[in-house]
Amino acid sequence: MGPGRMPISPHDRDRIGREMARIARMGGESLLCHRSPDCARSLKPDGSPVSAADIASEQVIVAALRERFPQWPVISEEGEVDVPPDSSTFFLVDPLDGTRAFLAGRPDFCVLIALIERGIPVAGAIHQPVGEGTWWSGIHAFRGDPSGDAEMLVPGPGERSGGVIAIVSAEHAGEASRLLCDRMDIADIRSENSALKFVRLAEGEADLYPRVGRTMQWDVAAGDALLRCLGGGVRALDGQPLAYGRSQLGWANPDFMAYRRLPA
Repeated sequence: MGPGRMPISPHDRDRIGREMARIARMGGESLLCHRSPDCARSLKPDGSPVSAADIASEQVIVAALRERFPQWPVISEEGEVDVPPDSSTFFLVDPLDGTRAFLAGRPDFCVLIALIERGIPVAGAIHQPVGEGTWWSGIHAFRGDPSGDAEMLVPGPGERSGGVIAIVSAEHAGEASRLLCDRMDIADIRSENSALKFVRLAEGEADLYPRVGRTMQWDVAAGDALLRCLGGGVRALDGQPLAYGRSQLGWANPDFMAYRRLPA
């Protein structure tokens, strides 16, 4: 078999997810070292910001992943490379999800790492450096300290007694995303920045995350991996699961709905 072709066992998925969480925390430590109003920044061609913190975190994470898992290539937001054609397994990394929040001095930013196997996110890690919240998944989902005490997450009840709660992006929720909510029986709409929206779903604080507008696969894959362990996941608006890997959209996602629990 070529590089990345060996299937990942269920036992290994939990172990790998925990190691990814440790590496995500390393990236988070690097971000906190750069958390200053003077942090150097610029705009990318698409108008989104990039900072010295993004680059520093990426360097730490990519180096650690390549040292720990040299058999799998790494695709990262700020240093994107093509996956070799003979590799069906690779990492997706967002070293700083929520750069605008980070640069504004807010706490709602995070580090994301996902492991993709044959188009499916089979392990994921989300770390919020401010507060040191860490969530990760393989076969199971966990929160806590990947090098110490951790709690296994379990799926919540299928229906919420007070009605469905949707969560939308505080920075990017356009009218189209809210219109999706208007077509559904939504009791409340809340907002959150970055991939922490997926954490709110995993923790049972919200039920749906609708997103109409441009996102990239490294923005979503770790959260999708976490939700899949808990009976949820991310679906394109046609109902199909997201497939990860370069496509006709490049590394962009279609519009989607993320679910705490997938509809029957």
